[in-house]
Amino acid sequence: MLVDLHVHLRGTLVRETVLFLAERNAVSIPEAILADARYGWHDFATFLKAYDLVTSVVKSAADLEVITTSYLKRCAELGGGYVEFMLSPPDLARTGVPFPDQLKALTAAADRAAEEWGVRSRLIATAVRHLGPRAAVEAARMATSIQSDMLVGFGLTGDEHQHEVGEFAEAFNIARGEGLRATAHAGEHRPADTIIEAIELLGLDRVGHGIRAVESPDVMRQLAEARMPLEVCLGSNLALGLYRSVAEHPVGRMVDAGCAIVLGTDDPGFFGTDLAREHALALEADPRLGIEAVSTNAIAAAFCDEHTKNSLAHMLDSRLRSNQDILAT
Repeated sequence: MLVDLHVHLRGTLVRETVLFLAERNAVSIPEAILADARYGWHDFATFLKAYDLVTSVVKSAADLEVITTSYLKRCAELGGGYVEFMLSPPDLARTGVPFPDQLKALTAAADRAAEEWGVRSRLIATAVRHLGPRAAVEAARMATSIQSDMLVGFGLTGDEHQHEVGEFAEAFNIARGEGLRATAHAGEHRPADTIIEAIELLGLDRVGHGIRAVESPDVMRQLAEARMPLEVCLGSNLALGLYRSVAEHPVGRMVDAGCAIVLGTDDPGFFGTDLAREHALALEADPRLGIEAVSTNAIAAAFCDEHTKNSLAHMLDSRLRSNQDILAT
């Protein structure tokens, strides 16, 4: 039973869905972009531009329901049992889709996926770092304006090089004050010490990426002692050229240090990955990163309620025992 704790909802868009929504919403996407399996980007800057262009096909709450349902169905087919999506509430609100409508759409997709395919999901509302701290406060206030079992967390995404992390403390104080759990991208493109800074200044429960922790034994020790879950996205790291191969990826050294590793697909539609591939890459990187170990970490780190965690743990145990029975025959 696989768990995806780091995935941007609109980053799950596959070509088929992009074409469908582009036609439905009369959005023109250049054929050169659509012809490329990864939408034509070649570095982080062009990835952000391609992301904005491709995701512009999403115009309504109904569109959100389509892409959420699509991803959850694909996850279920790969053995997925739980997903935490990231979505920035103000993005669609600015185009006339209020956050309550966004949340209703995601909840409808989540309810269908749980009933039909047995995969559960929740939402992490996010602020976008390169839009600045004022926009982050807007995102936090929007996220906390409504209570929902679907909404479990608040996060910070976007370009790590823009703004100092402490500038977002107000937004996180608002979100955590209303009971939302906290995660933020840190230590993907900036040095190891920025991970500890983000944890301390934003009150994080998890860290998005965190791979550059490997550059500092002291940071690795602190993360391991705190059992701070690190949302590692190997396919993303390889696609963006942060490491040339799985063999060069530091996740094995992070395991050596005692870090708690969970996995995410990040933007699977743009990076040519999926949940099964992430687990295959993790196992290739280090044999200790098998499904049982990673999914156990992920269930413990998930932002959902204890009842859901217990259900997921039971699902994991059942599937592991089923696999053992198959191997024994």
